[in-house]
Amino acid sequence: MTHPAPPLTQVKLNKLVRATRRRVFEALTRAEEYPRWFAPGPRERCINVVIEPWVGGRFRFEMTDAEGRVNVGVGEFTEVVEDRKLVYTWSWENMPDFGGDSLVTFELFDAENPYEPDEPATEVVLTHDRLKSAAERSEHTGGWWNTLRALGYHVRGVDVREAMFGDAAASG
Repeated sequence: MTHPAPPLTQVKLNKLVRATRRRVFEALTRAEEYPRWFAPGPRERCINVVIEPWVGGRFRFEMTDAEGRVNVGVGEFTEVVEDRKLVYTWSWENMPDFGGDSLVTFELFDAENPYEPDEPATEVVLTHDRLKSAAERSEHTGGWWNTLRALGYHVRGVDVREAMFGDAAASG
């Protein structure tokens, strides 16, 4: 069965994560966990995270790179269904024209674990809607894919930077 391609204004990614929906939801809603997994590259760091996982609550983080540049992501939660769904607005505070006023949705579904059939797994469906161009879609796709990979390692207790970047992360 073929699925239609997402519109140029949307990123939609699926990732099987070897953990319970509860554990994945915790990682998505606990500010203290974000610095350990929410960063798309080996030398970037996520700091000063604020997550208020209720409708109207804030989502904010700072992403720093090896050169000391800081990008600030901000948003507001518009839907929160415990262990199942998070929806928040998304903007880059210092780049409002890039991905600004878009919408990020995480949906969590129970799944079969093909690696360890007796252990839990969650299918994470990430949708980033209302992007303004194919360039925004392309740029956000890479970052989100790395973010989902990192989330998968993190919820299993694996050091994300070591697993994804090895020595490149250590030298940053």
